[in-house]
Amino acid sequence: MREVVELTVQLIGGVFVTWKLLRWDTARLPPAQRARAWPDSSILSAAIAFAPLCLLVHFTRTRRSLLGFGLGLVAVIAASLLVALATELAAWLVG
Repeated sequence: MREVVELTVQLIGGVFVTWKLLRWDTARLPPAQRARAWPDSSILSAAIAFAPLCLLVHFTRTRRSLLGFGLGLVAVIAASLLVALATELAAWLVG
């Protein structure tokens, strides 16, 4: 049972955290950078297909700089840690 809970939290949490970060960042971009971001209709598809790795592509593509790549790496690490913490919490609650 514990493995099922862990897998479910990882899958759903990874998609949800990635999707929220993409939406949050896209809403705060200036118009020139927002034009290079994924359209609203495909943000969820990217989050489902690539989970946290699409954050690296998003930040690099919208910023077009090494700073964007660095922000992407930080976002991937942060999203992965958040999902890992949620997974451990769920596993602890199940027992």
